Amino acid sequence: MPLISFIVPTHNRFKYAVKTVASLLSISDDIEVIVSDTSEDNLLSDFFNEHEKKSQLKIIRPGQGLSVVDNFNSGLSQATGEYLVFLGDDDFVCEPILDIAHWAKAKAVESIKFTFPVNYFWPDFKHRTKGDHFSGTLNIIRYTGIMEKHDIDAALKEAVGDFGRGVLDLPRAYSGMISKKLADAIVARHGSLFGGVSPDIYSSTLIASMSQKAYKLDYPIVIPGASGASTSGQSATGKHTGGLRDNPHIGAFKDLIWDKRIPEFYSVPTVWSFSFLKALEQIGYDYKKINFARLYTRCFIYYPQYYRLSLASFSKYVTEVGFFSASINISTSLFSESLWVFKILGKRILRNKNIEKQVIINGLSDVVEAKNALDKYIVENNINIKW
Repeated sequence: MPLISFIVPTHNRFKYAVKTVASLLSISDDIEVIVSDTSEDNLLSDFFNEHEKKSQLKIIRPGQGLSVVDNFNSGLSQATGEYLVFLGDDDFVCEPILDIAHWAKAKAVESIKFTFPVNYFWPDFKHRTKGDHFSGTLNIIRYTGIMEKHDIDAALKEAVGDFGRGVLDLPRAYSGMISKKLADAIVARHGSLFGGVSPDIYSSTLIASMSQKAYKLDYPIVIPGASGASTSGQSATGKHTGGLRDNPHIGAFKDLIWDKRIPEFYSVPTVWSFSFLKALEQIGYDYKKINFARLYTRCFIYYPQYYRLSLASFSKYVTEVGFFSASINISTSLFSESLWVFKILGKRILRNKNIEKQVIINGLSDVVEAKNALDKYIVENNINIKW
């Protein structure tokens, strides 16, 4: 049984996935890499057919036309490792992940939430205002190396209170680490680990509901990659929005019944909220504790072109909680969102003033080069994990 199963769902993104898989196979003999590939071609299988570590690699072809959720569940079904790490096909991980898995196994830890002090931007990444400023760079901010117990109840309360922002500090299978035993227990109770239309959001909620021994680590373990074709890349150029049913991501979900409490257009907040809501319903969470007003406030402010759709969902919300309560909640949410904006602006100003605290490594063409550069940086700076 391998120590870690790295699971990489992918679709028509050979040029990124081939590098991510190669970087994973370079880590250790005590891992397996599972690629669930719904691509229209067979380029990945052909490329790795003669690889020296092909015995550690499983490339499965679950079929075309699958949703991203089905693709994640397909990859999970083939995993045999004691710990599971789901990755985007343009991400990479650092060597200490093996030490973390050994430590977690010895302590019977079920989930570990990683912070993301390092990000990699592929050469084709474009920013809507800064163009190719970030392209081909590894961006490193300070990290502590501290491993601490994770207060999941507080993290869930925060995410529910800031509905539409994602799962924030909740534990993750995607870009995090969970035990295979925990994943199996979730599947046994809920039918699947991944659901909704955003697998990382949905799974985080179920993990939070069942993980009894959880930790959080501030260290560069999983490094998110941002490529031109990724969700983060589309968001950076302002393209990650549009009609819900017109989006190919949503179109892959057959017979999808959208929840009318969520505005029916495609955006990060609406997709995240739908998936979060479906997972909260799955675990029996109290509906009255969900701050729907925070989502509607964001939709009205940031997506005014869809105000009719947002208004329809808000009207349904008003009928459920009453006009007075809805008005108070919207007013409170508007104030909270304003504070959040000022907080973000403040962080940007401080970051710009303290630019010397950031490290930027340029000229990195892919995640293989980025991994080598980061491994070297970690060794040279001697910031160790504080167990």
